[in-house]
Amino acid sequence: MTTIARRTLLLAAVAAVMAGPASAADKLVDLKKAFPYLETFLKLPAAERSHFTPSYVFRQDGRPVTLAMWIVEGGMRTPLTLVEGRVQRLPTLAQLEGAKLLIATDQKVTFNVVMDVVPTAPPAAEMDARDLAVAVVQAAAGVRKVAGPMAFMAPKITEALFHGASGGEVRFADGRRAPLPLEKGVPVFNPAKTQGAVAVRFARPPAWVELN
Repeated sequence: MTTIARRTLLLAAVAAVMAGPASAADKLVDLKKAFPYLETFLKLPAAERSHFTPSYVFRQDGRPVTLAMWIVEGGMRTPLTLVEGRVQRLPTLAQLEGAKLLIATDQKVTFNVVMDVVPTAPPAAEMDARDLAVAVVQAAAGVRKVAGPMAFMAPKITEALFHGASGGEVRFADGRRAPLPLEKGVPVFNPAKTQGAVAVRFARPPAWVELN
């Protein structure tokens, strides 16, 4: 499945959960609504999600949200840090059970929430291909479990895309090197098509890595 098709499917699943009154200033929003599927993901056995995680991007009119947000637990507020609209630290399972989200914005402002699937390994100029391969396998199985009865509609994850990277190549255990193929200008690593790969390298490291 292409990146565009996968993101369209996920967007259809989570779009507008922050729309209308739910995004009103000084109004508390249920965290489960703001982070769809996160509770189910966090309930997967730890060994089944050690190499991948969902990642959430808040968008407003197609652009990353820059508004201040807080997780509210009782009388305590914890800032929700966003970088280019992407949440840097996800709520915990305990927070999802009882905490709320407070957004500093006008009542009429609406949002979309886009969920990506990413490896737990941070983006770098060189990344372990074997770890990425495990991430792809885990994510493919995990997304199906999270989707439950809708698993037949879940994206079939087979590869890693390195957004913002350039000059990508794959290195094999025997020392061979080969350029990473490009998908709409984005370097792509498909473990099934690169047996024996041990590392991927980039002239410019990726800004973020997507499992697709």
